[in-house]
Amino acid sequence: MKRITSVLLALFVVGVVLAGEKQLVVRVSNPLNADRPFELVTVKWSLLAGKLPALSAESAAVFAEDGTKPLVSQVIDYNQDGKPDELVFQWSFKAKETKEFIVKQPGGEMKQAASLTYAGFMIPREDLAWENDRVAFRVYGPAMAKDVDNGIDVWTKRVRYLIVKKWYEGEEKEPKMSYHEDHGEGADYFSVGRTLGVGASSLVKGDSLYQPGVFQRHKIVATGPLVAIIELVYGPVVFEGNKISQVVRISLGAGMNLNKIETTFSSESAKGKLPIATGVVKRKGTTTLSDKNNGWIGLWGLTTDKPEVGYLGTGLVMPGSAVKQIKEDNVHILVLTQAELGKPVTYYSGAGWTLSNDFTTLESWSSYLTDCAKKLAAPLAVRVSVK
Repeated sequence: MKRITSVLLALFVVGVVLAGEKQLVVRVSNPLNADRPFELVTVKWSLLAGKLPALSAESAAVFAEDGTKPLVSQVIDYNQDGKPDELVFQWSFKAKETKEFIVKQPGGEMKQAASLTYAGFMIPREDLAWENDRVAFRVYGPAMAKDVDNGIDVWTKRVRYLIVKKWYEGEEKEPKMSYHEDHGEGADYFSVGRTLGVGASSLVKGDSLYQPGVFQRHKIVATGPLVAIIELVYGPVVFEGNKISQVVRISLGAGMNLNKIETTFSSESAKGKLPIATGVVKRKGTTTLSDKNNGWIGLWGLTTDKPEVGYLGTGLVMPGSAVKQIKEDNVHILVLTQAELGKPVTYYSGAGWTLSNDFTTLESWSSYLTDCAKKLAAPLAVRVSVK
């Protein structure tokens, strides 16, 4: 009898502890009078840990209001020092909608969600490639230094699943299955050469771009399941008598067609601000698009000279008042801005393809770029409290 009473008492104590366990409420508001589908919600870990210090990055889970099933989420450690920096999850918000989410440690084994993003250093080519459920990109490494520069390549996808590893393996196996041909999943139709491709950046003076060549070192910060993040280190460029180095961090979230790009220039001798250019390479037969008020540029036209391959839109959004000038030459449409040494310049660039069924016309692509600019100008409002 004493043993049964002790067991019941122990169960009661555990029940009280669990019932009284603190959990965090993340209140997210959409300030726009427009829907935000597949939006990534980013919560600074310091806000969470400040309210609930015992929260563990390994076991934290995000729940919608009903609390029945955890959402796919990801904890990001940008500098890989073992301390989390952000918690990310995804939700679709209606115009002016406010939603509450619960962050807690449910206990037990959590089933790992299938990743919607990927990043990898591809051997033997030494490319660094990344993708999400909409589109894929790559930059070239040391093995291609004689042929290309720092331009960003885009791979068009028909499918929502991940294809980068499969396409690279197809190039290496026999019989070879070239990713330059569409086998039902999409293909690499884009040509970069020594251009900026889709959204690379460089120092600029007059009509000359001072591109840094291929990356010298790289770091894969995160692969998923919701965000892939890479960092690229480029060798120094001599600009007005000073050696200027460049570090680029690229993040691609699930459901997005644009990369977030943060590029930082540094120098031991240069001072002040530096003129930089970023942009997209022109293609034959494309229409040039731009909206300085909303801070974006773009192109729209046939993907190749074959109409059956559909149409491709490329574009770049630079938030705020950072756009100093929009400029065209024979190779690019460019956004000119200034970079303060040691501080990142942030912008967004990417592509959309008609055969992915996400975009159908020039108007749908330009509307997407406008919507992205408006969302950047009015980010989701996030508040954290303890329940």
